[in-house]
Formats: sequence, structure tokens, C-alpha cells
Amino acid sequence: MPYLRLYVSQVPIERKRILAQSLIHLTLHAFRLRAEDRYRVSVEFVSRPRLRLVAPSRPLTSCDADCMLEVMGHDMSEETKRAFAKEASAMLARLLPLKSGRLARLLGTRPDAPPRISIQFGELNPAVSEPFVVHPYSRVA
Repeated sequence: MPYLRLYVSQVPIERKRILAQSLIHLTLHAFRLRAEDRYRVSVEFVSRPRLRLVAPSRPLTSCDADCMLEVMGHDMSEETKRAFAKEASAMLARLLPLKSGRLARLLGTRPDAPPRISIQFGELNPAVSEPFVVHPYSRVA
């Protein structure tokens, strides 16, 4: 089953519940899993300190992002990864509470700038976790 790990700075527990539910729903839809598989999707939140500002000319790395989502699963196609990344980025940008501090305003960064989100995909070892079964004709409720 898919395993999701979200690295974010301080997020209230109520927001974590909403994020977890949204990520599970998105995972079921993107990977075409059955509704009863929702209890087999794992979401872990890892707290990390607020990150430094990045020069706009430098490429974004996972260390520079406001949050990073790590997705581990079995046999994920490039099409599935792209679709999941697109939907997850939009959802996280909408749900994550990101603040623009005084220092950021002084340095000229926009307070309404969208969050920088990094998404990484990895394959789970079949010896550690059983592969999830894709049901091409199932629909998520």
C-alpha cells in the first residue's frame, strides 16, 4: 500500500487531520484503489524547522521547499506520478498554513507567494511491504 511522509514545519493537529484525509482520498483516486483500501494507506507527518530563504535564480531542492511529500509505493507509472504530483501540489498549496514573517517582507518576498512544494517518489521493497492491487474500473466514493 502507498506510504506518504509529509515534511512540514509546525502544523496544528486539526490541520494534520484534514491534510491526512485529503492525502488519503487523493491517493485512492490517483492510484485507482478501492474505498476499503483507505485504511491501508499510511500518512506520516515529520516536523522540521522553518527553512531559509532561497535565491530565485537557484533551482529548488527538497531542502529549500516549504514542505516535502515523499510517496512510497509499488509499480507507480510516470503518468500516475505526474497526475498525483499535480493534484497533491494544488491541494497542499491550498491547505498548508504558510506565514510570511517580518524578515521575508523586509527582503522583498511576496507574502502571497505560493508555497514551494517538493514531491519525491520511491519504490517500496516487496519484501518489506505487499504490493497494492490496482482496480482499473473501481471508483472512489
